[in-house]
Amino acid sequence: MSDLQVLRTALDGANALVISLIGRNRVDESRQNAQRLCERMAREERDGLIMDYRRCALDHTVAQFTEVAEIFAENMPGGVRIGYVYAPENFMHAATMTKKLAKAGFAARAFNNFDDAATFVRGEA
Repeated sequence: MSDLQVLRTALDGANALVISLIGRNRVDESRQNAQRLCERMAREERDGLIMDYRRCALDHTVAQFTEVAEIFAENMPGGVRIGYVYAPENFMHAATMTKKLAKAGFAARAFNNFDDAATFVRGEA
């Protein structure tokens, strides 16, 4: 059984979803959750996404996380603005994800705090 909690909320003032991961996140869970999240973003016609990993311990190598980033890059609806909020210990994962998404044409950036990510996703920065 997984010890990962996934909290889903809306971002005030935007048509954006906030996904907060709490606990240990394993690579197999990440692959499945990435696909489901892309499907949800399309179904709900969202413009933005914040992935908040500050309280998440990633159980992935950077190479494995690159595979997860590829799922997002290939399946996320076009035009979605993506803010990735990281903890210091997963900065390299954040950089990997946002570089992969930016290369695929998404407005994507990594942030060390939620407020800056929210400003970015709302298109205010």
